[in-house]
Amino acid sequence: MIHHASEIPESFLAKWQKTADVMAGIFDVPAGLIMRVLPDEIEVLVASRGEDNPYEAEEKAKLNTGLYCETVMATRALLHVPHALEDPHWAHNPDVALNMVSYLGVPLMWPDNEVFGAICVLDNKKRDYQDKYVELLWEIKKSIERDFVVIEQQRQLVANNNELRGALERLTALQDELLRSEKLAALGAVVAGISHELNTPIGNSLLAASTLQCHAADFAADMGRGLTRSRMQEFVGTVEQGAAILMRSLEHAAKLLGTFKQLVEDQSAADRRRFDLGDTVRKVLVELGHAIQDSGHRVHCAIEPGIEMESYPQQLALVVTHLVSNAVRHAFLPGTGGTVRISAQPDGLGQVALTVSDDGVGIPQANLGRVFDPFFTTRLGHGGSGLGLHIVYKLVTATLHGSVEVSSEPGQGACFTVVLPLSAPAAMQKPETGTRIQRT
Repeated sequence: MIHHASEIPESFLAKWQKTADVMAGIFDVPAGLIMRVLPDEIEVLVASRGEDNPYEAEEKAKLNTGLYCETVMATRALLHVPHALEDPHWAHNPDVALNMVSYLGVPLMWPDNEVFGAICVLDNKKRDYQDKYVELLWEIKKSIERDFVVIEQQRQLVANNNELRGALERLTALQDELLRSEKLAALGAVVAGISHELNTPIGNSLLAASTLQCHAADFAADMGRGLTRSRMQEFVGTVEQGAAILMRSLEHAAKLLGTFKQLVEDQSAADRRRFDLGDTVRKVLVELGHAIQDSGHRVHCAIEPGIEMESYPQQLALVVTHLVSNAVRHAFLPGTGGTVRISAQPDGLGQVALTVSDDGVGIPQANLGRVFDPFFTTRLGHGGSGLGLHIVYKLVTATLHGSVEVSSEPGQGACFTVVLPLSAPAAMQKPETGTRIQRT
């Protein structure tokens, strides 16, 4: 993988410049360098500032010319050359022409384990570096590679933000449909809730990234005064904590984006095949295992083996995922444990009724007729986007060619019943009207 100059933020280049200057001073050498490999060249990315340093930033040299750093990158290992003129292997390498006869360098690795380049010191006299200098160079390498992790996370954050903005644009396109459906009054709440859901992980990520950048700048300043092991350990801990916050926020944003995509994208089915209903549902519960365990609730599957279907298992699995997730997140009061039960019963007429029921607080009668509407939720802006049950409705009616209904009594839990043909049509057929039945 090649990493171009435009991909390194100026703030990190400035920090690494200070690192190279401090490194050259500690090692008492004319040249401290951070090198980067390009497609056909090797580049001096950062060079220590000093009158005796023959190298300048942005200088480039052709590869395969025998440079010290080429060997470091090829072997991915430390290279120590005390005196090139005393070593026949190195006596004629190009750096000798600049009177750089001693070399100590280690590779720099990008987070995906691809070679970024090398960090090294060079001198115009013989140098046999003690172990403490070698250890220091490895520590500087680790510091720069931790910067690589932050750079990659920031790049991923930008990419996710762009994708999220694209999703917001697609969601905005739903405005016309909402207007035609006389839902103009709900539009303001919808946009506000979606913006809140997306802004929270984005804001957390930006805060974590900026905090890491500040800590990195402080650490770079401390390097000029000398570093203790405890200071380095503190910095490593800060980076790890910040990286963990970034990853959690990005995963949350990606999960939200996945839900939005399910709404705005065509849920076409192209995987029609024979499968066992109970096996498919149990696989879903395995995938939801951690979420169910964290909720503190129980999910019991009572589907007997032998219910064979000729349908679309991926879409059916998505229906079950949303129904179970909706139950464990919304059916029970905080701090209480509940049970979700899944069962299925063929009717002997080529259909099967799949039910997902709970013993939670139930759904108010006023809301029963709206639970499948897009963006309807009692938790908008607080962890609920109001899209899950609408996606269930779309999949059941348009893809699986069935019907879905909900029944509930306050305080007596809720029951979602999905009626599906055991053998779904092989070709996509959009029903003229979807069946959405409400029971009381």
